[in-house]
Amino acid sequence: MLDPRTLLLTLIALMLVTGLIQLVSARQARDEGALLYWGAANFIAGIGILTIGLIVNRPSVGLMNLSFAAILLGYMLNWAGMRRFCYRTAAPAVIVAPPILWLALNQFPYFQSLEWRLALSALFATVWCYATAWTLYRFRGEELVARRPTIVWLLIHGTIVGIRAPLMLTQNFPDGATALASTFMTFGLFGAIIHAVLLSFLQLALTKSRADNRYRRAAETDMLTGAPNRRAFFDAAEPLVASAVRENRPACVLVVDIDRFKAINDSLGHAGGDAVLVAVSDAIAAQLRPGDVFGRLGGEEFGCFLPDTGLLTATRLAEGLRASIARLDLRFEGSVVRVSASIGIAPTEVTTDSLDRLLAEADAGLYQAKRAGRDRVVAMDVVFR
Repeated sequence: MLDPRTLLLTLIALMLVTGLIQLVSARQARDEGALLYWGAANFIAGIGILTIGLIVNRPSVGLMNLSFAAILLGYMLNWAGMRRFCYRTAAPAVIVAPPILWLALNQFPYFQSLEWRLALSALFATVWCYATAWTLYRFRGEELVARRPTIVWLLIHGTIVGIRAPLMLTQNFPDGATALASTFMTFGLFGAIIHAVLLSFLQLALTKSRADNRYRRAAETDMLTGAPNRRAFFDAAEPLVASAVRENRPACVLVVDIDRFKAINDSLGHAGGDAVLVAVSDAIAAQLRPGDVFGRLGGEEFGCFLPDTGLLTATRLAEGLRASIARLDLRFEGSVVRVSASIGIAPTEVTTDSLDRLLAEADAGLYQAKRAGRDRVVAMDVVFR
């Protein structure tokens, strides 16, 4: 049989060490405030459990109440950290209410038995698990690898602890030392260790998933316009091209190029040129439909992939883009800036080779539009494979 004192010391060490790790991580990742809450939660709860372990042989009602209140505060800080992670707030009054209520209830003799304390704290842990899982379940605005495992574990742990809550009232612990030595408490401590390890690991995994998402978005986003960059455009469009060709569905590629951009840069400077790029990027993005793929290919050139779109529909959409760009009301340092764009179109019927070949055909249409006087749309109908 596992030694309960060893388990208790292990649990205390885990809570304090994981709390310290999360607090240190919070200093390094200042944009992830949840780590600060989670670290403080583990540390405070660890201190509460440590105090219980120190007074178990010589129980003190006052210290015991404060220790359980610290553990409840740890639970609430953990919940508040999950809300912070999900970009929601938790009122300080709500965080401190359960510990204060606990201290108030323990002024009544009926609630001062160890069995009632353990049962109530277990019931609270169940409610906390379900509430924390619900908070994370409602947060669906971000792809996080560890999201579902965290929800599942919280529900499992909450259910197990909830089943144990009424069973604690059937125990008869004359004193704290007897309770600690019981088989019932041994299994409870073992479960608490597993929970502390798993939850801390999952919390760190959640923050790592978010950090990875941020790095990936930064690597795939054009710093100036905020549009997807060439790499992101290719990553999104290439599978769609292959799917359209394989399933014989129509699709088109547009290449949009700002007319006389060098002259704009020469007359307005790079700051003015940047302002034009941002305005054109925003105008294109505003006109596209959900499901269309858009990105800055480089310089003053933008690409669009239109899935399930025939040439006629793509031409109408391209004309709308061209007109939208021509209507831009841009002013830079007191000067009115007139902007236009030429657009080349290539349908998937042109080539079944790759996105590169489609872009090459759209470029050919683009250059024909430039030669024809700019500010127009040209769809190439040359077929080569």
